[in-house]
Formats: sequence, structure tokens, C-alpha cells
Amino acid sequence: MTLLLVITNDVERNASRGLLLLRGHTATARTPPLPDLPEELIMEILVRLPARTLVSLRSVCTSWRNLISSPDFIRNHLRRSCLRDPSLTLLRIACYNSSPFRCSGVGYDSIGVLSVRSIIDKPSRPTKVDYFSGQHYYRIVGSCHGLLCFFDEHDYQNTHGILWNPCTGFTFQSPQISGQAFSSGFGYDHLSDSYKLFGIIRKKGPSGVEYSTRIYTFGSTSSWRRIDDSPFGLFGIPPNHFCMPENGVFFGSSRACTINWIVNHHVVLYFDLGKETYAHFTLPDTDSSDYLLIQCKKLCVLRNCLSVCYGYLRTQHSIVWQMKEYGDAQSWTKLAMISVHDLVPLYISETDVLLAVFQSCRIVLCYLNDGSVRIPVIDYGVENNPYLSQSVGSWMAYIYHESLVSPNGLQSNSSKMLLRFIKPKPNPIVS
Repeated sequence: MTLLLVITNDVERNASRGLLLLRGHTATARTPPLPDLPEELIMEILVRLPARTLVSLRSVCTSWRNLISSPDFIRNHLRRSCLRDPSLTLLRIACYNSSPFRCSGVGYDSIGVLSVRSIIDKPSRPTKVDYFSGQHYYRIVGSCHGLLCFFDEHDYQNTHGILWNPCTGFTFQSPQISGQAFSSGFGYDHLSDSYKLFGIIRKKGPSGVEYSTRIYTFGSTSSWRRIDDSPFGLFGIPPNHFCMPENGVFFGSSRACTINWIVNHHVVLYFDLGKETYAHFTLPDTDSSDYLLIQCKKLCVLRNCLSVCYGYLRTQHSIVWQMKEYGDAQSWTKLAMISVHDLVPLYISETDVLLAVFQSCRIVLCYLNDGSVRIPVIDYGVENNPYLSQSVGSWMAYIYHESLVSPNGLQSNSSKMLLRFIKPKPNPIVS
């Protein structure tokens, strides 16, 4: 049994949609096997397929596995899928409960993964949630190029950085560092072609609680490095203050790759991953009479622009702003006004549908063309179990694109740290 690539006049259109027609073909006297296709042609066909399909095609033969797993192919596929044909990289939402607990044998530290396309295209049909769980509670720090980054803080005395590619199953753990991480961030440094994890580490020292700023570059021989402390104090926020920002938002472009936090209500502090320096710019101006009525401000990235969402308590609405030129405070532009005040935007579709989450743990669709709002149907997978559903739809949610990426050709070291993301099997509820 051999595999034939069936090439038609419609192949470009089909390939752009991620459709490769693979037909079984038995070599007989009447139907001799076709000659091998040039490797260049095979690569041009494969690079047009979705990441999830390519993961399956790695098992076709050794040469395909080597090709699909090669750094050049992965880089080309990522570039093509992100810039030229987004349909090749399926969008997913990864979300979790930021306050995990256990009851009746069910762990709420599980991570829920949902299809963005299913939610937007078919909101009235239940979108299935896939659950994954590790040995401990993993706090999501951020996502970039199909990679999700976590801090493992199960004992609150030591921590690890963890990378996970949900599409390929790749997992990697950083060396342990003493202390607990907060005000963290994760992203890609285009200057060094590397992925970096940023964190302010808090630990007990001889003279009390100590704070240090560390960065880890994911690599086979990397270690945590101490860098210049973050200048949060310049904005009136001491390192032990309850208003310290938590996870920063990664923004990446050909000009800048940064992690961004809102500090002191009207300033964005950012860390340049390439230069490893800090700078800041101001948020959009608001009416002074509205300032105290803004309940929340959330940073996000929408249509490749850094964005911020203001939630107004009195009028129960939100305003989304976009920064058209990163770093230029004069380029803030009002994008939309939405009749929900407690939003964390995640994504805007080509049809102007804004997907967001409530802080009250619900996914919402906002139709920007007519101003309507809709709650999609989510299939949590466990009937009559309200506790399990709390681990999905939480405001701790991240968009990621399915990809083949693993940093700098790293090999998964999950066998060393016994990290297993599995679909949990909660105990049945006895009425």
C-alpha cells in the first residue's frame, strides 16, 4: 500500500484551505506506483496544510517526519500561516480557574481548550471543551506562536517555567528557581530567535522577603539570569503592593517584541525582550468625569495591534482602543463601544465579531457591526457538574494558534518531570 498525492487543477485552492487529498493506492500490474515526487514539491504542498494535519502526517514515513520536524520547515509554516493564510493555524482558547480547589475528587486546576472557529461560526451549537491536567497547579503566563507558558508553583517555595505545545504535545521544563513568581510575562525575542520567560521572584531571605527580577531563555543549557529590576516603584507601586500587575501581555512585530503591563491606571510599562530594557507610554485619554467610573482596564492584542479595554461601571459598557503604531501614545484610536462593562477581549474575526470573556466566567460574542451580544453554547462535558465548568470560561484565558513550534529545536523533557496533560476523569456525582 502506497500513498499518492492527488494533484488537481484546484490544488492551490484546496491546499490553502489545508486540504491535501491522500488516497490509498495498491500497486498492481495495471496500476504501477507513481514515481517519487521531488522533495521541493512535497515541501510546497505540506507547508500549506494545517499544523494538526501535519502532526498526523509525520507518521507516514521517516522522510516526511524529518521534513515536517525540521526547523526550516517549522519556521516557514509559522511564517506562512500567520502572515499569508491564517486558516492553516486553527485558533484555540486555553483557559483555567485562577483559584483552583478540589471537591468530590474533581480537580479544578485543569486547563480547558476550545475551538474559536466553532464558537464564532456556530454559537448555537455546543462547542466541546477538552480538558488537560498536570500533576500540579500550573498558572498560565502567556502564549506565543502556539506555545503556552506556565509557572509551576505548587509548593509556593520553588517554581519552574513550563512550555507546552498543545498541538504537538511538546513539553519542556526550565530549571527550578527558589521563590514564587509574579508580575511575569512570556514572549518571543526576534533579535535572538528565542523564547523568554520574565518574572519578579519573591522569596524569604536572611533579612526578610526579597525581590529580584529574573529572565529565562528557553534552551537546553540555559539558566535563570538576574536582570535590572523593573521600575514599578517609579510609578508609585512598591514590590509588595497588592496592585502589582500580574501577567504581562506580549506584543510582537518586526520592530518590537515586548511584554506590557498597565501600572498606575494610565501608564503602560513595557519590557523589550531583545534589548532587555524598560520604557513606558500613556494609555488613551479619558474624560476626567469618567476616570473614577472605569471599573477595569485590560490590555490585549487585537488585529496585531496592542489594545486596551475600559469597562465603565455607571453606564455598564466597555470601550476598546487600539494603538495603531506601537509605542506612539498619539496613535490610540477608539475601535468599538460594547454594551457589556466587564470584558476581557481575546480576538476579533474577519467578520467583526469580538470574542471576549466576562470576569464572571462566561464567554461572549460581541457583534461590532450591529452592537448585539450573544452567549455561545459551551459543552463542558460533564452533566450537572457546575464545579468542573468553573475551570473554563474564567477571565484567565489566552488565545493561541496551533503550530509545530518548539524553541530552538528543543526536545521534550516531560519524562524527566513527569508532566502529563490528560483529559481528566472526574468522579460521577451521586445524587
